[in-house]
Amino acid sequence: MMMRLCIQLKIIVCLSVLCLNAQSVKAEDTSFNNPLEAVASILSAPSTAPALTPVALTEAIEGGAIDQSNIQNKDVLKAFYSARAYEPLWLGKGAQRQAKAKMLVSVLENAWRHGLNPSAYNVDQIKAALEQANTDENIYQLELLLSDMAVQYAQDLTAMRVDPRSIGQRARYWQEPISGEEVLSQISISANVKQAFKAIEPKGQLYKRLQEELSLLYQTKGPDQDEQPISVSGIIRPGNSHRAVLRIRERMGLDPDLAPQGAYVYDDQLAQAVMAFQKGQGVAADGIIGPQTIKLMNITREDRINQIIVNLERLRWLEEEKPERYVMVNVPSATLWAIENNQVVLEMPVVVGRQKRPTNIFNTKITGIRFNPKWTVPPTIKKEDYLPKLREDPYYLTDRGIELVDSENMTVDPGLIDWEEKTWAEVNMMRMVQGAGERNPLGLVRVIMQNPYNIYLHDTPQKSYFRRSNRALSSGCVRMEKPFEFADFVLKNNEGWSEEKRQGYIARGREVNIKAAEPLPVYLVYQTVWLGENGQIVYGQDIYDHDRVLLRELRKINGIVDKTEENVQLIAENDHIT
Repeated sequence: MMMRLCIQLKIIVCLSVLCLNAQSVKAEDTSFNNPLEAVASILSAPSTAPALTPVALTEAIEGGAIDQSNIQNKDVLKAFYSARAYEPLWLGKGAQRQAKAKMLVSVLENAWRHGLNPSAYNVDQIKAALEQANTDENIYQLELLLSDMAVQYAQDLTAMRVDPRSIGQRARYWQEPISGEEVLSQISISANVKQAFKAIEPKGQLYKRLQEELSLLYQTKGPDQDEQPISVSGIIRPGNSHRAVLRIRERMGLDPDLAPQGAYVYDDQLAQAVMAFQKGQGVAADGIIGPQTIKLMNITREDRINQIIVNLERLRWLEEEKPERYVMVNVPSATLWAIENNQVVLEMPVVVGRQKRPTNIFNTKITGIRFNPKWTVPPTIKKEDYLPKLREDPYYLTDRGIELVDSENMTVDPGLIDWEEKTWAEVNMMRMVQGAGERNPLGLVRVIMQNPYNIYLHDTPQKSYFRRSNRALSSGCVRMEKPFEFADFVLKNNEGWSEEKRQGYIARGREVNIKAAEPLPVYLVYQTVWLGENGQIVYGQDIYDHDRVLLRELRKINGIVDKTEENVQLIAENDHIT
């Protein structure tokens, strides 16, 4: 009787210890519904599983094995493990052994949700190694690989993945990646690996909506890459009949058999669907089916997935924490927002650079406003626009109120110059300057913002351009529809600033610079997918081909998910798993 009681007590004690360990495991891995399930997991684990010891890890790192491996962040790992006396992070002793590792695998498997490629983080290799870790004598290699991929994933999640020079960018304008030491330090003190990564991922509204759209695209059947595109010669207007209308009706989600006037007639019902489609694509919703609309209708699901991926990528370049007041210009949508306390206080259409003279993408500080600005003709306009005109008519500039100034700052009579004989180098030595006034291309307001591209925001006398749906029309600078309201926003915190004061400066007609009381950050970004008036996703145009170039560079680093039917189906089936 006493022996049976002792045995029972020992069992109770053992189960208590196991439950305590199981509680610890449960905190790490939410797949267990209760501690008893975790207990079963511990009891079923092979008892011969070797644990990675500090001694083995020390030998691997200090002995040089790490230098012979494919580990990318060698210096980071050496510093991290040395600082913790080579105590393993993922594969140590105790009931929590492998729990963090399995959670990391889950995080990496879901990297596609951010437009990242799980295979870039050796997920399959890690999973296979974890299954063999019970007998593998080189278990330290798995430990180092896990840490290496954790760092790589975190850095991809917080900064640019490609060489900025390959896409015409400068690194100094964009967010630096989180340090590897910080990543591993946070994981080491976190009770939940998933939450540690969630804390560093972007949290903006557009980013979250693009993630939702990406998930939806993987689940939704759309035009396939090999599907025959719709072909239309000319344009189709409401009321017209055309053989392509049947396929257009199908593409818009309408049943041809239910068309009241026949499947080939472009009726009012289809026109409404087409206009809604056009609005969602960021083009004029006029219901006219022309080359641009047909091109948009032929875009495939894979095209849209790739468009979301590159836009998620660019959002990760921006610093997560924005100041209290700043300005955002999205070049593809040709829209400007002035933000204060997380609220849009001013929004307006803008005119941006045309394809051959694109607006550069960067960020800088607005330091002031110039009223009644003079305009010095930029080299590109001087060479490509004005020099050919001067060769036809020497007084072309004079007729437009533009003075020619030589290298000695003397005004020159353009009629005395043989423009046919002048080389571009000689012409470039001269300045072409237009005084302040209504005819000045800069209008009455220019924003002072230092940058190497000579790109700035300004007023314009050509107000009609703001009513166009395609506003990529300038030579690079950004023209504002509401320059006076914008000037007031920039100078709002200047002591005594008022609308009357601004009107007084303009009325004097002389060029004057007003310094802003505090510099105002301005971000010129390139997002070809944005949120519409009602929070809906709008797919815009890749006006400068930047999406294509970025996609090409991401493919070079295995940064894009291979969208085979098998992969797409697998993602869709596992989309509920987080």
